[in-house]
Amino acid sequence: MPEKDEILIVDDEEMMCLVLSGVFSDAGYSVRTAANGEEALKHISERLPDVMLMDIIMPGLSGMEVLKRIKSIDEHIPVILMTAMAAVSGAVDAMRTGAFDYIAKPFHNEDLLRAVENALKKRQQKNVVVGTAEVKEEQRDPILHDMGTSEVITELSARTRKVAKSNFDVLVTGETGTGKELIARAIHSMSSRSDKPFIPIDTGAIPESLLESELFGHEEGAFTDARSQKIGKFEQAQGGTIFLDEVPNMSWQSQAKLLRALQDRAIFRIGGSSPISIDVRVIAASNTDFQSLIDEKQFRADLFYRLREFSIHVPALRERKSDIPFLVEKFVQQTNKELGKEIKGCSAAAMDALIIYDWPGNVRQLRSTVRGAVLQSTDVIEVQHLEFMEMGGGAATQPVAAPAIAFENGAPLKDHVKKHIAQIERQIILETLKSTKWNKAKTARVLQIAYNTLLSKINEYDLQHPTNSP
Repeated sequence: MPEKDEILIVDDEEMMCLVLSGVFSDAGYSVRTAANGEEALKHISERLPDVMLMDIIMPGLSGMEVLKRIKSIDEHIPVILMTAMAAVSGAVDAMRTGAFDYIAKPFHNEDLLRAVENALKKRQQKNVVVGTAEVKEEQRDPILHDMGTSEVITELSARTRKVAKSNFDVLVTGETGTGKELIARAIHSMSSRSDKPFIPIDTGAIPESLLESELFGHEEGAFTDARSQKIGKFEQAQGGTIFLDEVPNMSWQSQAKLLRALQDRAIFRIGGSSPISIDVRVIAASNTDFQSLIDEKQFRADLFYRLREFSIHVPALRERKSDIPFLVEKFVQQTNKELGKEIKGCSAAAMDALIIYDWPGNVRQLRSTVRGAVLQSTDVIEVQHLEFMEMGGGAATQPVAAPAIAFENGAPLKDHVKKHIAQIERQIILETLKSTKWNKAKTARVLQIAYNTLLSKINEYDLQHPTNSP
């Protein structure tokens, strides 16, 4: 039985979503709904719809902003915008951005159904219609699915998709725990090499004396312990991708041999005399500042430029805190499945603590923290379940979601609560401003509040940019 075409309806009016769900369900479509732009992007990260039907004016991310992000994820998804008559000019601008069509409110159901049918026909003509659940799974964006849906991650996804279609070697940079290997695997999975091997190797975990043999292999008798021929990682990755993690750990001599292999697209096994041609994409990664290593003669400039045919920087988690709720929910679900538990998620105070914390260990540290919290919790994750293990082996610490509150004897409970909430709110706004480099418009979008509300809060809490401080 053929799979039903799926419609994703995005509207902040609950009644509109209910009515349209009924219309399209009765017409034989599968339907999902989202109450805002952020929720829509989350749906898309899980599975691409066949058609989107979206209101153009919504709180938080507008329909136009969501449209731009969607087109960077998959330009072939037809998006039909719903708009009031007064906003038709905005809908026309959206069509220039890539919307398939717009419908002015109020509208007839027949017009809406006809617009969706036309969108599906157009997609079929372009031979990009998604026909099976398996194909949809393959087309799901691995970065948006695993890393989040923030603006910075959407841009990262678009950049990764772009290079995946090429055969360029790629240099991935970012702090420890940000997800550099995930990016490398995404590039491989979205490339024409996806049916060939992906071979990761941590160059920092292999003794220098063994690294050349690991990479290039050796012939029998090449050295004392070479009792049989060994196929190296480059040959194992033939036709696919090799991922060299922490490549600056390689010695100057090993760097020279890697450079020669990249230039010639051929390797020599240790003890071998015949070159072996290789068809391998190389993705290298490091958490180190390459320029300082080059200046200190610890890394070859020619190898750096050879590896950096295309570069991708993975942002630290503190630079994209709006993704933390998405990641926490994902890690809770994964750990629930592993442990057979049904933890519902985080309390508001626990989520505040997770957002305020700076995460020196990035996503890897967040994942470990959430897993430990799920293990300890029996219903909802509370602040006391969160243990933050500092980088460098420091002791686990309990986070403080806000500055300590002095107890005023005799004050009503509501006054204590109000003061506590205000301090948490101030800290969250300040941390978000820092993470966006004091871009107030972006901060308002991240916090999903009106721009004027943000300005009012900044004034209320006397928050000042460091350069403007007295």
